[in-house]
Amino acid sequence: MLAARIGVDSMAGRHDVTRPAFRGMATSRLVPWKIIHVGPSPSRGTVAARVMTSTSTNPAFTFGKVDEAIAESGRAGPPMTVDGAVQKTGLLLAVALVSAMATWVQIASGNAAVMLAASKGAGVVALLSALITMFKPQWAMGTSLVFSAAQGVAMAGFSVMLEFMYPGIVLNALMLTFGTAASLLIAFQSGLIRVTDKFRDGVLMVTGGYFVMMLLTWVMSMFGVRLPSMLSGGPLGIGLGLVAASLAAANLLLDFDMIRAAARARMPRWFEWYSGFSLMMTLVWMYTEVLRLLSMFARGGRDDD
Repeated sequence: MLAARIGVDSMAGRHDVTRPAFRGMATSRLVPWKIIHVGPSPSRGTVAARVMTSTSTNPAFTFGKVDEAIAESGRAGPPMTVDGAVQKTGLLLAVALVSAMATWVQIASGNAAVMLAASKGAGVVALLSALITMFKPQWAMGTSLVFSAAQGVAMAGFSVMLEFMYPGIVLNALMLTFGTAASLLIAFQSGLIRVTDKFRDGVLMVTGGYFVMMLLTWVMSMFGVRLPSMLSGGPLGIGLGLVAASLAAANLLLDFDMIRAAARARMPRWFEWYSGFSLMMTLVWMYTEVLRLLSMFARGGRDDD
């Protein structure tokens, strides 16, 4: 009799939640062979925003309009994967290196003035394409390629001047940057390094303090107050350079962790390109800090007044 009553109630779509067999299932509907949750569930965009803003200081993750992009592009299609993000990052790195090498060859061929001017313009293009990518993340497949190509030209112009002053410095900076990034990726993927809440909070706090200090230093310089030892050389400048390079490496770990979390949240496939773009931003920061630090060591720790 009880079995017949349960069968009738199931066919009618009714369940007695006061019975032991159905307690705790008030938010679910029983159908043959499975239980479907009918309560409210967070959208993928909401999950993505919560994940990104709490795991990284990368501007692409903290200020990117990912929620709006998901709302515009929809959720159709296969989700992103970590391997896909790594592949897209490798492609963007290759584009940046090729454009940098082409710029370097042109400068070495006697077109230094033209290419140095072009590198400044490329810096503006890189900035604009970065802003477009952050405001329209679903366009990252195209805008990230423009960003990488322009960034390669801009960084080549910046690097070649230091290379003329300190021969060999660029190769050393590249080896240190990519060697550190590869080592961190291997250690992170193998579990040798784990991004804990304490580590994440510490990196976020120190990184925020560092950028606030740099902003104040820049504002003071506009009013004629110069702090050369903090920016160019001396023990304090070298110490800050070491801190900045270490922060860039630590933020790279946060980016790895964020990308893995985004893959678990089943973000859209275009987020692989956006992840590659965000990693490029951190790698450019790391390379710039390493190059600046090596130039300080090459000067012997002297201040440039």
